[in-house]
Amino acid sequence: MTGSPAGSPTEILDADACWQYLRSSYIGRLAVINGEIPEIFPVNFSVSGDTLFFRTAPGTKLRALLRGAVAALEVDGLNPYATEVWSVVAKGRPEPFDETRMSLPAIDADREPWEAGIKDHLIAISPTELTGRRFAVTPPTRWWPPVDFAADWL
Repeated sequence: MTGSPAGSPTEILDADACWQYLRSSYIGRLAVINGEIPEIFPVNFSVSGDTLFFRTAPGTKLRALLRGAVAALEVDGLNPYATEVWSVVAKGRPEPFDETRMSLPAIDADREPWEAGIKDHLIAISPTELTGRRFAVTPPTRWWPPVDFAADWL
C-alpha cells in the first residue's frame, strides 16, 4: 500500500487484481479523443482473455475509435457494504473485432445495453496499460459540510 495525499491508505492493484475487477463488471466509461476534444461515453463491455469488447453504433464514438488513437476504459465499483471502493483504467488502441485472431466472450443474457438501438460494430481493446487502485471510503464527517469558497473569492 502507498499513502494518498489525504493520508488514507491506497492500495495499488496488480494486473491480476485489475483483470479480476474488470471481469466482475460490465459497465464502464470509455474515453476517446474526437479531433482535439476528449469525449466520454458509458459502455457495456465484456472480457475475453486479455481483451475488452463492446458494441457501438455509427457516430462520434465509432469515428473516434477507428482513427486509431489510444482510448481508455475506466471501471469503478465498491464492496457490498460501501466501505471500500476500487477503480481500474485500461488503455489501448481500439480495433474492429477480427475473428481470425480474437475470440468472443461468452454471451451474457443479463447484460443489456442502457441505450436502445442497433449496435453493429464490435470493438476490441487489448490493453497496453492497466492500472488500478483500491481504498477505504472516508467517513462523510471528514469532508462534510462543504467548505465555503465564496469568502475566498471576495
